[in-house]
Amino acid sequence: MSSTTETPMLRRDRTDRRAPRTRTDPFPRDPVARWMLRLGLSAPLILLALLLELVPYPETAPNADLILDAAAIDWTRGDAEWLALLYPHVSILTAASNPFGRLGLSIIGAVAAGFLLQKVAEIIAQRAIPRSTGIILTLALAANPLFAYFALENLPGFLAMTFFGLALADLVRFVNWGSTESGFRAGILVMVAALSDPSGILYALVAVLATPFLRHGRVSAPGLRAANMLVIAFPTLGAFTTIVFLNMIFFGTPWPQDDVSSILAGIPTGITALQSLYTTPTGLLIVAPLLSAWLVAAIVRRPAAIPVSTIVFVLLNGAFLLGAFHPGAAGITFTLLTLLAIALIPGARTPVTNVLVDLVAALQIAIAWAAALDRPIVLAWMQLVADAWVSFSG
Repeated sequence: MSSTTETPMLRRDRTDRRAPRTRTDPFPRDPVARWMLRLGLSAPLILLALLLELVPYPETAPNADLILDAAAIDWTRGDAEWLALLYPHVSILTAASNPFGRLGLSIIGAVAAGFLLQKVAEIIAQRAIPRSTGIILTLALAANPLFAYFALENLPGFLAMTFFGLALADLVRFVNWGSTESGFRAGILVMVAALSDPSGILYALVAVLATPFLRHGRVSAPGLRAANMLVIAFPTLGAFTTIVFLNMIFFGTPWPQDDVSSILAGIPTGITALQSLYTTPTGLLIVAPLLSAWLVAAIVRRPAAIPVSTIVFVLLNGAFLLGAFHPGAAGITFTLLTLLAIALIPGARTPVTNVLVDLVAALQIAIAWAAALDRPIVLAWMQLVADAWVSFSG
């Protein structure tokens, strides 16, 4: 009698029991909960985008130029030069298919932010980073005006950053844990990032150059690191090589000549601007995330993270000289280095190192707000938010 009554209970217990979390599990594991998390993280920015409909559109924001560029496209063409002029393809096609103008672009950016932050939470869970560190780093990344401005007013740059962030998790799984599927997915995501904005080419370089510095989980073999780099780089190289090849065959130039000449002509001005930038307090705020990355790498005893962050910082300055960033862009350096810190630096394993990493992570919150208050374009946008709130509240 006893056995017959206990059997259903045992079966129910086995049914309800879930397998322990593994390092490749999504977070949350339930798809409904995962989508709810994405929507919940997107909701504040969606509300902010709706609020900003009450004030004039900031004409200096990258989204303003994106709308103009999409409207200027001749959609009756289909030749090889037109394919190059369509760049950045993902952003142009998104803007062209968006019927809601500024609001539509901002909402797309807000939804992308939800996906990016959910992936950040997934990386933190998969890599068993202490909860306190994960919460502080996520707040440092997203709870500041730089992130909100980036998401709502610079869709091309933010799409590129989002695809790069999604690729980072797959990159770590590919190199550390030998997941070939993750490697192919990371390469495709990096390619899409490069096709979303010129800054995405920088992120592709970062992903490829960071690969050899990651801890490889597979048995070492000759050429393994080079092979991993090729897997990540191949989709991006294939996409741009195709465009360049077609232009060389039909037009004798690798890219529309005006773009190349304007980039080269702008380098001297970029050098002057960069030199003047680092002689002001703003320059110190730009360098601060790099110094924080070095400090965290030293605390967790991962010296390989130091050259990675240094290479990234050098590439950021090179991209600035080549005009890869829109004049109205802001928050790229901080967001990129914070993402890399979350994805690449291992979690601390002792109480002392946990506290030290938490302190450095908390410092990032102050750096983000100081950088936001130091950028005139972000300050002007914050004033628009304040004006919109006053108009809404009455």
